[in-house]
Amino acid sequence: MRVSTSLLYQRGVDSMNEQTAKLLDTQQKIAAGRRVLTPADDPVAASRAVVTAQAQALNAGQKENIGRARDSLGLVDSVLDGAGNVLQQMRTLLVQAGNTTLSDKDRASIADELDSSLNELLGLANSRDGAGGYLFAGYEETVQPFARTPTGAQYNGDQGHRELTVGPTRTLAVSENGTDIFERIRTGNGVFSTAQAPANTGTGVISVGSVTNPTLVTGDSYQITFTVAAGVTTYDVTDTTTGLPVSTGNAYTSGSAIAFDGMQMTIEGAPADTDSFTVVPSVNQSLFKTLTDAITALRAPAITSPDQARLVQNIGTSLANIDQGLDRLLTVRTGVGARLRELDTLDDVNQDLSLHYARRLSDLQDLDYAQAASDLARQQQALDAARMSYQRVTAASLFDYLT
Repeated sequence: MRVSTSLLYQRGVDSMNEQTAKLLDTQQKIAAGRRVLTPADDPVAASRAVVTAQAQALNAGQKENIGRARDSLGLVDSVLDGAGNVLQQMRTLLVQAGNTTLSDKDRASIADELDSSLNELLGLANSRDGAGGYLFAGYEETVQPFARTPTGAQYNGDQGHRELTVGPTRTLAVSENGTDIFERIRTGNGVFSTAQAPANTGTGVISVGSVTNPTLVTGDSYQITFTVAAGVTTYDVTDTTTGLPVSTGNAYTSGSAIAFDGMQMTIEGAPADTDSFTVVPSVNQSLFKTLTDAITALRAPAITSPDQARLVQNIGTSLANIDQGLDRLLTVRTGVGARLRELDTLDDVNQDLSLHYARRLSDLQDLDYAQAASDLARQQQALDAARMSYQRVTAASLFDYLT
């Protein structure tokens, strides 16, 4: 086989180019600190690195959402704490207003304070988050949730809870809607509520009452009607849902327990003939209506004994409903606190996953500098050898061997 001079030259050049390319590739990897610069370097590692990088990016997004969720829930908790403080202040004012020595003018002054506190509570209910959205409007975060009305407040939001993805399989509610917090407040003691008839002319006042045996509670409505004859006061209890009497001719003693169908309450004072009281299942009532009714009751004159009894009754009813509102706020805050604790746990898991993905990517992509340095030295030697070989081959001539 004949080997031409041009072929020898080309082979020498090809060898030097190949060694130069290898050397350049190693230098680039050392400069980048990466073992895999292109998929051709290690197809399997490159594909696994893409999957890991995607998981790492998703995890980073969830970490950002955890921070946003913590900020949002922290703000909700802070506002609800403020709302609870306002309600406690209003409750104190109502208790003060129940003092029978106060004049109508004194109670009107307290009503003005309550009205101011009601506006403060509405302001808290219309609080905004850091992005300018309303906290308690549900999904309608651009709509002011509450607007005051003569009977309380009108809710203009919806029933939604805004959510964020904070984990691989976890979506967390980061807001509350105003209906759940301020409108779904059970009246009375939460099971039933009591009231005196508006037309009563006596001084009887009925208590909030309590459940003594939940299994006997029917959920029906009842009426307690008084009869006063020859100086003797008795009462009848009628189930107004079924129209059937529960008991009749019961002797009345002020402050003594009146019990039926798993429920118990007391009536104090002196009911007049035909005076009546109702016992009905609890319903949802807006906290703003409760407070507005209380303000209205304090502004009404209380001159006669029946007027004063009606005032005491209204204050007692308002206090019971406010207590239910405070319980509701506490329940919501408990749920918010549980989610904040969960976020702490999810944040720890997120950080662990972040470290795992970083180590995994390092194993797949990062360069072993000791191995790379060894490869660089070996490739440099190979290139030098190729150059020297090329120089000797190209310098050779037939005339050198002729004598």
